[in-house]
Amino acid sequence: MSLALQAYEDGLCSSCGQPLKEAMDPDLLGEWTTMHPHRCGGCTALAEAAESNKDAKHPAALRYVIGLREGWQERLAAARAKRSAPDQ
Repeated sequence: MSLALQAYEDGLCSSCGQPLKEAMDPDLLGEWTTMHPHRCGGCTALAEAAESNKDAKHPAALRYVIGLREGWQERLAAARAKRSAPDQ
């Protein structure tokens, strides 16, 4: 299994993750596009923490532990219920 995974990963572009056979095909160069971006909440929290500590001594040495705030389940359920409610 690990050899199969290694063979698969070796066939992917290390930057974009697409199969090299397609990513490096000169006939497909103009065919690539991107979708609308999606924001990762965890990465956003990390970026905000890093930005707020950019003037700290040795900011690159800081490590942040992330997690969801207490009560997130209730807020998530309420947001989804509101989004799925029929328009009034």
